[in-house]
Amino acid sequence: MLNTLIHVEHAMKDSVKTNIPTLRKKKFFSLSEPYLFLLPALIIFGLFLYYPFLRTIFLSMFLTNKTGKAKIFVAFTSNDNYLTLFKDPSFWSSVAVTFKFVIAVALGGLLVGLTSSLLTEKKYRGSGFSAAVYAMPIAIASAAASMAFKMILHPTNGLLNQLMGTQINFTGDSRYALASVVGLTIWLTSGINFIFISAGLRNVPGELYDSASVDGAGYWRKVFSVTLPSISPTLFFQIIINIIGAFQSFSQIKLLTEGGPGDATNVMVWSIYKDAFRNFRFGAAAARSVILFLIVMVITIIQFRFEKKGVNY
Repeated sequence: MLNTLIHVEHAMKDSVKTNIPTLRKKKFFSLSEPYLFLLPALIIFGLFLYYPFLRTIFLSMFLTNKTGKAKIFVAFTSNDNYLTLFKDPSFWSSVAVTFKFVIAVALGGLLVGLTSSLLTEKKYRGSGFSAAVYAMPIAIASAAASMAFKMILHPTNGLLNQLMGTQINFTGDSRYALASVVGLTIWLTSGINFIFISAGLRNVPGELYDSASVDGAGYWRKVFSVTLPSISPTLFFQIIINIIGAFQSFSQIKLLTEGGPGDATNVMVWSIYKDAFRNFRFGAAAARSVILFLIVMVITIIQFRFEKKGVNY
């Protein structure tokens, strides 16, 4: 009997020893399984986001040949791409034009989207058609819209000049070129602003308006005291999207003005394109790209730092 018990005990120990590697394997696979599902996404992000970004930083430290291959390491020397840019007056002019453009587009797009959303907030005959018209820019490619605006703004045959009885070269005159590009970009961004702000307005509790009416508040008092505070998270989100989108604007500038006349519409994205694909200075273009990234990152961080002061959740 005793021998039987001893044999059973030894058998159980051998079984436990045999199962330990199996249990370890199961535990390993259970812990690694989520990461295996994420692996394809990480590979795609690495190939199309992280690698190009790291490659851009790498190229910004070199002088390149016409095909974009790094040839001469110039970082921390007198020929450093960043140092050369900071000494170039046209670079600072480009930065100034970019900030003018971004501020005008971000605030203008938000204002147009908010106004159109307020106009269609109440249901009336034809409000559905109006909403479709206000949202239309989101479905139109910026290149197609740019060509249409170019014809509208034509100095002799353009619709705007014919209505005004003038022959103003809106895209070729430094006094009007930036405003023309800003106007087109505001119109292009107004659709997405309208859709998101309209969605935000639908989530404002009706009880708040009822309470404001009881207190004797008129329409505009309700807008500033109830509507805007209630949709402030949506407005905050849209201003961030508008700013980032404005920094990335390219096709309308390429098709309307090509950065001109002079440097009137020479935003940073256009300068990057011109340095890389016209002047074949890929190192300088990469340096501009890194600086643009840092500017957008700093602005976004500042916005989130001040989020709690102006956003009501």
